[in-house]
Amino acid sequence: MESLQEIQQFLTLETPQHVKSIAITYVLSLTGSKEGQELLCKCSEIVAALGKLAAEDKDPVVSKESLLCLVNLSAEEDGAAVLLKSISKLTGTCAKNIIDENCTLADPWSMVLSNVSRSLPLAEQVFDEIESKLNDLISAFTRIDYNKKKCHLNYLGPIFSNLSQVTKGREFFCQADAETLSRLIPFVQYEESLVRKGGIVGLLKNICFDSSRHLFLLEEINILPIVLLSLAGPEEYSDEENDKFSMELQYLSPDKQRENDPDIRKMLIDSLNQLCATRKAREFLRSNGTYEILRELHKWENTDAGDKLCLISCENVVDILIRTEDEIGEDNLKSLDVPNDLVEKFDKMGSNLVEE
Repeated sequence: MESLQEIQQFLTLETPQHVKSIAITYVLSLTGSKEGQELLCKCSEIVAALGKLAAEDKDPVVSKESLLCLVNLSAEEDGAAVLLKSISKLTGTCAKNIIDENCTLADPWSMVLSNVSRSLPLAEQVFDEIESKLNDLISAFTRIDYNKKKCHLNYLGPIFSNLSQVTKGREFFCQADAETLSRLIPFVQYEESLVRKGGIVGLLKNICFDSSRHLFLLEEINILPIVLLSLAGPEEYSDEENDKFSMELQYLSPDKQRENDPDIRKMLIDSLNQLCATRKAREFLRSNGTYEILRELHKWENTDAGDKLCLISCENVVDILIRTEDEIGEDNLKSLDVPNDLVEKFDKMGSNLVEE
């Protein structure tokens, strides 16, 4: 701790560049281990100094290495909380640099903002602090090659996903005119970046947890064809089955590939599971070919190419869709009061299936 306090005196804007560079390199090496991160997080003055150097130092190497320190320190929730507490206006600085199309460090700034907004308690704080900048961030995200210094801004996807954990965040993304969400949802099928695509799929999944948004998602945003297209493979369907599908899903080519990443597939299936909570949404899913797509997905997930967790999630949705509404007997499944002992039993059964 004493050595850190000695280092701190060199982490200033006024320190000669060669001395400051040595100090920053040492601190960056500490952030590469859990023990080093914990040690640094106990020294809020150093964290604050790193924030100032990252935002204001004119030397590109110093500012970059200071920023990378912040990326590493914010990787865990405890460190993220320390950053938000120690660095004045951190989230605003992140947003400002991400929106700046000439910022060479927009990507690491977006990684910091993604890290500090990951947990629900911190996401609430971050949303309140950057709500006024969200439209600008969405514009930057939806314009490919927005950044003129070749930063990709892919981590804006996870930022939007993190903020949609918050009630106010979901309200923002589901504004009445549907324009905000309509601009983001197409990235569910974005193939150039798993981070960007996964972030928007996470956003969609979070919104699907809110049953009051189901008809908005299905009828105004029209998310079902986008979700099902990601889960569909090259399988052939009868003319009767194709008639159920939207145009995007009809008569797919023999080389059609379904989503390759199992984590993203599972989030998409879990989104469908959440949509099954309400009767109107279940009826919409049935009448638009959801069962037929999941039937073929289930067969594929049961092969060596598939994934056990995706298979179980798929079965959960199919089990609901094949039942009649009289058999289900509830308009909203979220209103059911499931005893804690049964919840634990079902969780254990799921764990056992995964291990088999």
